[in-house]
Amino acid sequence: MKELWQCQTPSCGYIYDPDRGDKKGKIPKGTPFEELPDDWKCPVCGASKKNFKKLG
Repeated sequence: MKELWQCQTPSCGYIYDPDRGDKKGKIPKGTPFEELPDDWKCPVCGASKKNFKKLG
């Protein structure tokens, strides 16, 4: 089962889906959240990985 991660900043709510990756951040489909680079940022609001929480 895939893990979805949601940005917790008040104005965002973006959900990172590994099945989709992140085109803007040049992250290929199939990349788990844990394997995103440490300097990866939310493509919507620019928040860092530490601002994300696993859903479910």
